[in-house]
Amino acid sequence: MTDLACPPAPTSVSATPRRRALPAPLTLLVAANAVSLIGNVVMTVAIPWLVLTTTGSAALAGIAVFAGAGSALVGGLAAGRVVDAIGPIRTSAAADLLSGVAVVPLPLLLALDALEIWHVVLLAALGTLADSAGSTARQSLVPAAADSVAFARERANALFTSAEHVGYLVGAPLAGVLIAAFGVSGALCVTVSAFAFAALVVARFVDVPRRREASPTSAGPRLRETIAFIWADPALRALVVFPTAAVFLVGPLTPIVLPVLAREAFGDPVALGVMVASYGAGGLLGAAGFGLLGTRVPRRWLYRGVFVVWPATYAAMTLSPSLPVTLATLLTLGTAAGALVPLQATIRQERSPEYLLPRVVGLSTATIPIVAPIGVLVTGFLLDGVGLHTTLVVMSTGAGLIGASVLANRRIRVFDATI
Repeated sequence: MTDLACPPAPTSVSATPRRRALPAPLTLLVAANAVSLIGNVVMTVAIPWLVLTTTGSAALAGIAVFAGAGSALVGGLAAGRVVDAIGPIRTSAAADLLSGVAVVPLPLLLALDALEIWHVVLLAALGTLADSAGSTARQSLVPAAADSVAFARERANALFTSAEHVGYLVGAPLAGVLIAAFGVSGALCVTVSAFAFAALVVARFVDVPRRREASPTSAGPRLRETIAFIWADPALRALVVFPTAAVFLVGPLTPIVLPVLAREAFGDPVALGVMVASYGAGGLLGAAGFGLLGTRVPRRWLYRGVFVVWPATYAAMTLSPSLPVTLATLLTLGTAAGALVPLQATIRQERSPEYLLPRVVGLSTATIPIVAPIGVLVTGFLLDGVGLHTTLVVMSTGAGLIGASVLANRRIRVFDATI
């Protein structure tokens, strides 16, 4: 495996002044990713609202969400092949353009009063399918953009992840304001504009030098080869198994657990907004903290620490559901989650050869968009069947079991290994 590893980051960079002065490729890549995510978040809020207000059916809204989730899974599996075929920059730009094209018919059909539920489901699935390839492409560009200016990959991934959190924090309230002011059509038009802007920035201005490694086969890596590579590497294997298990219990937190907690424990919708903001602020804090300390703290201890903090915060919300305690625990949980994402991205980049990196990223994250909505569905049934307190007990217990598995797993030690 040593001969497949990416070469280490160069100790010196090109003498070109502009790259020494400013990490322009990385900055533009981060900005484009944030704008694309803002468009995605606005669409994610607007489409369920559109279905609910036009049909009154939560089940149909759920169908639209699951269609997008299944499409994201398929897109994640195919993303690496697309990046190999046309390159990461073209893939990123094309994916944003296709996502925008998939959204355009919705406001037009609304204006013509011809919109039907199958239109929404089909177009949402098409938009999400393209978005998976774009996200994978942008993630695969981060190490080259960082290395081109001798920028630490830990800090580059932290910056990239921070921009994602900004996208979520800005996109959700922006969607609400746009829907209230201009209706769903206006919000979707802003989504199209965001996708177009992100595509233009990447296609026209992002210039990332790539040290292309040859694939062992002339046809490029196959799906079976990528799966075998991930499964043979203990670190990469752990970064598929544990995050997939964790997202089943973390995914339902914001969309369903916190709204029920705000209604039953605090009786105030303002409390929901404050709780979501606390979790989001923690994510930004965690990503920034990893950027500052990621090169100094042993990764195995940081990873284990996250999986100790997580069940502890769930337990705190279960035992003491007061607003100050809940806000503190959500801030802490968000900080842990915010540090985890760039940590995992850095390890994947270091342990994957460049030619295989897009496929490793695509396959490693392909389970997330399908497991998360399943977790939401199961948690919804639990909340209806056994109530909030028992549901939190079940989630805390599950988080504790996953955390114990991480602590007992010896493969976590290789996170600090240099290959």
